[in-house]
Amino acid sequence: MPARTQRYQFVPFEVEDVNAIPQKLRDGYADVTRGGGLAFERVVFLGPDGASCAELHLKKRHMKRPEQFGFATRIDPPSET
Repeated sequence: MPARTQRYQFVPFEVEDVNAIPQKLRDGYADVTRGGGLAFERVVFLGPDGASCAELHLKKRHMKRPEQFGFATRIDPPSET
């Protein structure tokens, strides 16, 4: 199964990473990569210039929790027309 990356917008939220260490999700945009043989979900927060400024590894399927409670919103890519 190939990895897929989706863009999310986050509000600050505390979550445990793959090492069970509490981490605070940043405010702003991040690319979330799942699948492709990854043992975790990779969350890369983007700075104002679009470059990565922070990276976090979450347990598999852990992104569902912030989505369900409104701490993360998936951003659909702009349609190419």
